[in-house]
Amino acid sequence: MKQKNINWLFAAVILVFAWSACDKVDEPMVLVNEQNINLDLDLPFDSVVVNQKQVLLEDFTGHKCVNCPEAAINAHNLAEEKDHRLIIYSIHAGYYAEPDETGHYTTDFRCATGDEIFNSYLITGWPAGTVNRVEFDGNEILGGGDWEDAVNSELDKENVIDMTLKKYYNQEKNEVTILVSSTFLQQLDGHFSLVVLVVEDHILSWQKNNEPSIGPTPDWENYEQRNIIRDAISNTFGSFFTADGTIVSGETYETPFSYTLNDDWVAENCNIISYIIHEETGEILQTAEIAVVGE
Repeated sequence: MKQKNINWLFAAVILVFAWSACDKVDEPMVLVNEQNINLDLDLPFDSVVVNQKQVLLEDFTGHKCVNCPEAAINAHNLAEEKDHRLIIYSIHAGYYAEPDETGHYTTDFRCATGDEIFNSYLITGWPAGTVNRVEFDGNEILGGGDWEDAVNSELDKENVIDMTLKKYYNQEKNEVTILVSSTFLQQLDGHFSLVVLVVEDHILSWQKNNEPSIGPTPDWENYEQRNIIRDAISNTFGSFFTADGTIVSGETYETPFSYTLNDDWVAENCNIISYIIHEETGEILQTAEIAVVGE
């Protein structure tokens, strides 16, 4: 995997668009390189504006989990029903994600970021997931049968943050430049962090399955793996918007990133997912997604 991290030289782009970036200072910043990014003044930036409550589902899965395909398919059908106010990414980690040395299941979909998130929980059964990382009926880790009710409960909550994602993809460099704008609509207590991830969608691979109504059993040759987490562009668990993580109501916090994709990934299938975490409660308050290539 190529070296990544925040490239604050992207500030030149922000000046062009009259954007003002805030500092992420909870840990030292590392530049991708010391060269200015050569960007045209008429960059074809794409953007996604989120001004209503959206929900994040983290789907812990593995290609040898026989019950996971049904849960994943139901979740993505639910996302369509909810006009994609439900955003989903899958984390291949744990026993069922381990690759075999030979045979159909040699592909390793695990990554360091996914392992770090997975290891922060005690997961004993699959399918498993979190919905905005909040407790539902006393549990933060939910089985697939509980996802829909938890999503509906979260979608009913008031929106307290508007988000905008702007991005430009440089095909020659295989590099994506991102600006995340976050506006807090209320004065909220606590400390707040921003997470930005890259995921890859529409990967066809072998998958164990025990539900014949949705596909071949016991082995599904061309199962479509959805939004597999590939890497964290930010820190895995986020970085503060401000020096101390507190925010001001009505203020817009703008944070730039630059990231070089792995050449083994299909850029056209990659998406950027960003979300905001309340540090004290661990709750995800808002999330947004944008494709790396196209709108």
